[in-house]
Amino acid sequence: MTFTKRSSVRAAAALTSMALLSVGLMACAPSSGGAQAEEDTAKPEVELGISDDGYTLDKLIKAAQKEGPLVVSDSTGKITDIADAFTAKYGIQTTGVKQKAGEATEIAIREAEADNIQTDVFILADAPVGERELIERDIATAWTPPDLADSLDTEYKDPLVVATDVMVWAYNTELYPDGCPVDNLWALTDEDWTGHVVMEDPTLKTAILYWINEMAANHDDVMKDAYEDYFGEKFASDEDSASAEFLKRLAQNQPLLVKSGSDSAESAGAPGQSEAFMGLVSTAKFRENADSGYKMGLCKDVAPYSGFAYTKLGLIANGTKSPNAAKLFLHYILTEEGFAPQLEDGKFSSNSDIEPATDEPSGILDIWDQISIAERDMLDKDYDSLPEWNDFWIAANHS
Repeated sequence: MTFTKRSSVRAAAALTSMALLSVGLMACAPSSGGAQAEEDTAKPEVELGISDDGYTLDKLIKAAQKEGPLVVSDSTGKITDIADAFTAKYGIQTTGVKQKAGEATEIAIREAEADNIQTDVFILADAPVGERELIERDIATAWTPPDLADSLDTEYKDPLVVATDVMVWAYNTELYPDGCPVDNLWALTDEDWTGHVVMEDPTLKTAILYWINEMAANHDDVMKDAYEDYFGEKFASDEDSASAEFLKRLAQNQPLLVKSGSDSAESAGAPGQSEAFMGLVSTAKFRENADSGYKMGLCKDVAPYSGFAYTKLGLIANGTKSPNAAKLFLHYILTEEGFAPQLEDGKFSSNSDIEPATDEPSGILDIWDQISIAERDMLDKDYDSLPEWNDFWIAANHS
C-alpha cells in the first residue's frame, strides 16, 4: 500500500482497563426484547449547541465565546500546549489534561452518572469503547464540523476520527549500528529474545490485543507465511490462528511489561546499555533521541508488519455546559494549526488537507506500507473479542 493523505487513518483503536470493560459489557448487554426492542427504545440524536442547519464557523465562534471554561482530555502530553494555544486564539479558558484512555473513559462514565460534567471533550485513543461505551450509552456525542466534512473520508466521520497513532518496533542503534536485529516478528518468540522484549502490558494498552485480533481476522495468512519463512517448516498449532500462536509464544517468552510507552522507550533506547531490548513504542517516543539522548532506531522490513496503527476519536460529553466551545475545540484540532504539535510526533490527522510531517524523528513515512492498518468495520469485532484475548494473554503469560 502506498501512503496517501486519505489513507493515513485507517486503523482501529485501543480500549480501556478490563475492570471498566466488565462494567461496560454488563451495561451494554442487550435486553430480552432483542434487536427490535433496541430499535423501539432508540434515543433521539443529541443536539449540542448551535444547529448544523445554517452552520458557519463564525456562528460557532460567536456562540463558543459566550461559554467556558473548557476541559479537554487526551492521552498525549501535547494536549496542554494545544489547549493553551486554543485559549490564546479564541479567548476561551481551556485546560488540557493528559489521561490514558481507560482513565478518561471511566471519568466520562462517572461524571455522566453523577450528572456532574467536568470534562467537556475527550480525544479518546480507543475507538471501540468510545463507540460502544460512550456513544451508544448516550454519555458522549461524536460531532463532525460541517465545513471540514469534505476533507474527511466517510469512515472518519461516524464516529469522528481526529488522529491516528502508530506503534512500531524499535531497537538500540548503539548496540546494533548496522540496523534492526529482527526482520521477522516470530524472532521475538525465540530464546534469543527471552526476557528482552519490552512493551506496555496488553491488559492496559489493549491496542496491542486489537492488533492481534485484526491480524487473526484479516491477515492470518501473512502471519503463517512469516512463521514458515522464519522456522523453515509448515505452520502447525493447536490455536485457532497463527496470530494467536504468535501472541501465546510472545507471552511465554517472558516479555518485560511496563506501564507506559516512556518506559518502553527508555528500556529499548537508553544509551550505555550492555543488554539489548526490542521495544514496542509509539512514534512519538522517538523525540527522546534528541530530548534525552536515546539511541532508538526504527525497525524496517519486519515480516509481516513493522508496526500497527490505531485511531483516536473526538467526543463531546453530553451535558457539557460549553457545547459550542467543545465543538470549536474539535474544529480547531482538525486544522493544521491545532494539529501541528502532533505532526512532529509521527501522528496523522484525519483531515486529508493536513500533510504528514516529513521531518519527524521516527521515519514512519518511510515504512508506511509496512504498517498494519485496520478497517472501520473492525471496531465492534475488536470490542466484542477483547475479553477473550485478554484472558488468553494472561493465561499464556503466566503459564
